[in-house]
Amino acid sequence: MCDSPLSRNRGLISTEEQRRLAEVSVLVAGVGGVGGRIAETLTRLGVGTLILADPDTFSVTNLNRQAGATTKTLGENKAEAVAELCRSIGTGTHVDIVREGITESNITNLVAMSDVIIDGTDYTRPDIGLRLARTARSAGKPVLLAVEIGFGVWHTVIPPDGARFEKLLGLSPSVTYDDLASARVTVPLWRWVVRIPEYVDLDVLTQVDHGHLEAPAVAPAVELSAAVVSTAVLSLLASRRLPAVAPRVHHLDIRTGKARTLRPSRLGFYLSAARAKLCRSRIRG
Repeated sequence: MCDSPLSRNRGLISTEEQRRLAEVSVLVAGVGGVGGRIAETLTRLGVGTLILADPDTFSVTNLNRQAGATTKTLGENKAEAVAELCRSIGTGTHVDIVREGITESNITNLVAMSDVIIDGTDYTRPDIGLRLARTARSAGKPVLLAVEIGFGVWHTVIPPDGARFEKLLGLSPSVTYDDLASARVTVPLWRWVVRIPEYVDLDVLTQVDHGHLEAPAVAPAVELSAAVVSTAVLSLLASRRLPAVAPRVHHLDIRTGKARTLRPSRLGFYLSAARAKLCRSRIRG
């Protein structure tokens, strides 16, 4: 086999798997922290087509972790900057850009054009995640979701014939997009933050909960998120067993070395918060 940009994949990705990757189209909805790194990683794996959708622009607070975020791209549309990064890698991935992000008018067409959907939308906008999941389900397409927490991540796959996005987040099957967009219906924090790591500063989380600070996020967790989701894409193509399928999630933390597959629960969340509080008290004492 001659050397090529993808030649070091051999031995880990079979020739057939590499061919299938080259034929796949992946929609990445939201290319900020997690979505941008996933786009880059999928490009380096050899995915054939990426559709990058994001209306947001890079800011200074993105520099610590987001793919494509540099002092030169501040103020630029994220989808455009990440697309430029992916194209410059040179593995042959075709990249399309959707500068307006996921909208009611374009979502059906974007999902129809894709084989796999990555939900990289903001957890503060669950209405977009719900619309994405419902559209994907109708089209028979899987949705992959990852949320970084501390130095870790939880991730899962929402298959078109399995548990719904609504079940994962504890929502009624009849919930509407407007219910979520207007905050008439909200998703409790424990559904998103499955476990609070013992090393997290709870004072900071309290300020985040009150809207005084943005949620903390670091590069290692974003890189880990990209790794697990990109590997799940390959596993889907190869019909391999997945670490977790909704409503279960796979949670791993590279700072503590812990990994587990579980269902998000209120009790588990508050027990982890109590442990984190006790740990911080011991450190301060």
